[in-house]
Amino acid sequence: MRSLTLIAGALVFGLAAPALAQTPPPVPVAAPAQAASPDGADVLTWEELPEVVRLRAERLIGRTPGQAVLHVDDAFTPDGEAHAVDHGAVLLLQHVRPAGVARITQSVRNANKYGPVGAVMWPAVGPEGDYWCWRRSAPDAARPTGNIYCYLDKNGDGQSEKLMEDDLWPYRLPGSRFQFTDLGHDEGVEEPARFAVEPGALGENPEVVAVRYIGVARGRVDEAGRFGPGRLDFELLTGPDAAHLDQVRVLSVVVDREGRGGFTALNGIRFEVDGVTADGMATVRMISGLPTGRALLSPPMTREDVLEMAAEFLNPDGSPKRPPETAPPSEGPPPPPAPPAPGT
Repeated sequence: MRSLTLIAGALVFGLAAPALAQTPPPVPVAAPAQAASPDGADVLTWEELPEVVRLRAERLIGRTPGQAVLHVDDAFTPDGEAHAVDHGAVLLLQHVRPAGVARITQSVRNANKYGPVGAVMWPAVGPEGDYWCWRRSAPDAARPTGNIYCYLDKNGDGQSEKLMEDDLWPYRLPGSRFQFTDLGHDEGVEEPARFAVEPGALGENPEVVAVRYIGVARGRVDEAGRFGPGRLDFELLTGPDAAHLDQVRVLSVVVDREGRGGFTALNGIRFEVDGVTADGMATVRMISGLPTGRALLSPPMTREDVLEMAAEFLNPDGSPKRPPETAPPSEGPPPPPAPPAPGT
């Protein structure tokens, strides 16, 4: 039951909400029909998920977390062949910036806080649709300052219906000037703001996106020193430059007995693992990165994503995996007899 609780918690709190209207369409990449099995013998299917997990997941499939919409400046060049990478190796690095520009033409109350007339905004998506965001931050400061304020524009008419405040950015992506992972809370501002979109314009805050290898999360090493089955962790990062990166999320790859597995996301990032050594060196081939133009760091959730998460905790028949501490003891000599009680 502890395993089921962990899955349910991840599904309820780790996923987010739908992007509507002008959300960039997901990149059409092939995804596996079901979760990979570490030993290749059997797989967990959607029908075998516990009902409580399946029902909670159904409400979240196809939804996109709150985030800035990116414009990717440079195309990623795929690896010609797989190559060995050590812990901390950067496998992908692309340059991004805000995917659009709008300016406030009519501000709400307390304009110094929420954005004065003429303030520059950038596009985002979130739980109820499309947003335009603003931040009072000194562009010459070494680090970003100020909370992020995002105006909901459901129908794209340049007039807001809601104002959100993200005051948790220092704990999530503190180095980025415009990216975030949560829209925050409703500020309760009832009056609308108005803004005008500048056609074809892009934001002026260049940043980078990267994928980095973390290492082995768990698994086995055979007598020949080969790793598998098990799980490897990579991380998706972003920040002002390659030397200052913050983690967006962990990308996990389940590998089989031969140390083979892969990762595919709807935003276009895709790579394969073709073997892992006992000391955690992985042979990896980056197949694709973010496409040039509009893109999202966190794409919509799919059934395959849910199955991959659930396979960490569930057997192929849907039953909880036995934690290591409850595994049966190995065969060996019987334990010594208990010492006699005092006085006997």
